[in-house]
Amino acid sequence: MRILIVVLSLLLVAPTMAQKGKKRSQNRKVVAEKEKPTAGQLMFDNMLASTRRVMIIDSMVVDKSDFLSKVPLPAECGKLSGDGKGAAFQNDFINKKYFSKRDTSGISKIYTTDFLAGQWTKPQELSEIGYADYPFLMIDGTTLYFSAEGEASLGGYDIFVTRYDADSGSFLEPQNIGLPFNSFANDYLYAEDETDSLAWLVTDRNQSDDKVCIYTLVPDTHSNYDVAKYSTEALKRLATISSIKDTWVDKTAREAAQKRLNSLNKESEKSNRDEVVSFVVNDRLTYTSIAQFKSPTNVVDFKKLQVLTKELEANYKELEDLRDRFSSVGVSAQRRMAEDILTLEQKVEKQERDKYYIEKSIRNTENLLTK
Repeated sequence: MRILIVVLSLLLVAPTMAQKGKKRSQNRKVVAEKEKPTAGQLMFDNMLASTRRVMIIDSMVVDKSDFLSKVPLPAECGKLSGDGKGAAFQNDFINKKYFSKRDTSGISKIYTTDFLAGQWTKPQELSEIGYADYPFLMIDGTTLYFSAEGEASLGGYDIFVTRYDADSGSFLEPQNIGLPFNSFANDYLYAEDETDSLAWLVTDRNQSDDKVCIYTLVPDTHSNYDVAKYSTEALKRLATISSIKDTWVDKTAREAAQKRLNSLNKESEKSNRDEVVSFVVNDRLTYTSIAQFKSPTNVVDFKKLQVLTKELEANYKELEDLRDRFSSVGVSAQRRMAEDILTLEQKVEKQERDKYYIEKSIRNTENLLTK
């Protein structure tokens, strides 16, 4: 009888123990799945040892909708612009443009166009780089930075680089530029000024939905952080830009870079003031910004016109002063002044003719291009 009771007890307990064992197994599986790294995390870990050495000297939080106008890129490096439907880069010679264009679903592609024979050529899609946005071309004319999202991104938009191959007539396969330029957030733009050894990175990491941060940095394209000198945690801080101060390893170099940035900011402010203009194209249209001119040649001519107008104003003032003083001096002095007045009148007359023909040429071309 005892033997029968023991057997029955074991039969009752066995299923319960099996269920507990099954639950423990399922729990371990859930924990394992939770701990399994994502593709982005694996990519980050692989990139970590190659984190680029940079020195960040400034940061500025701005509206995401208007950040392109806040990057103090010097004129010799080109011009960035955007209209909410896409971003554009135009080189300093004003004869080449790269711009992004988004379709109704929000997918963006980059196109290029050249200014030839007085007009822009038909835009050509850069199909070899796929879906992309926010282009920036280096002054070498071959290195193109842009942003894109996909399998090769850590998360959201990442910055990529490609180079134009003259032999094949196309761009090479794009490469992710790595850390600390990219993150699990959206990294939109990388632009570089080689002359002043400054660069700008635009990202929305650690920002609210409608803001981005513009980091100004001193790039080092040939040097990575020495992994032997940093712990994994310290390297991760540098890779994610956890603290700008962590990048300040050379006080003298940082102060020199800050001076270069201050100089650029002053030039940018002056340029923005000078950009406000008033040029009558026709009865219905008056340009208030140089950026409105459709023809790159007209941009150059309009700047010549601005210089000529200032010279003309100065000459008119001098002429007025000579005429006012003429009656108060002696006869011999009047003879000399009469010659000066005549010479200046002839000069002003020629400048007025030049001004008229430049304005007419600009106006005619703009009217043709705005039809």
